[in-house]
Amino acid sequence: MADVRIVAKAMNDLADDWHWVLLVAATEVEPRVFHAVRVRTACGITISGEPRIVRLFDMGAPETPTCPRCLEREFSPGLRAAINEAIEQGERTPVQV
Repeated sequence: MADVRIVAKAMNDLADDWHWVLLVAATEVEPRVFHAVRVRTACGITISGEPRIVRLFDMGAPETPTCPRCLEREFSPGLRAAINEAIEQGERTPVQV
């Protein structure tokens, strides 16, 4: 059993964000249908703490989530700090045209 990570909406999240949704210890029982031990988002929303069947529907999800907290989980804190510093430094540098 492996974890499956998809970009999806968390139905119990009131925002319109797309999240990294993790199907923990998932087994595909038929195409696009998984049995997962738990279902949660990378940013900490628990969708199901119990084993359940999850059917995936194509809802036109983007390739990466829009949830800022899910995106922050993509990088280690050190790498995130270095990226932020590079962005801030670029914003401070005047552009010559």
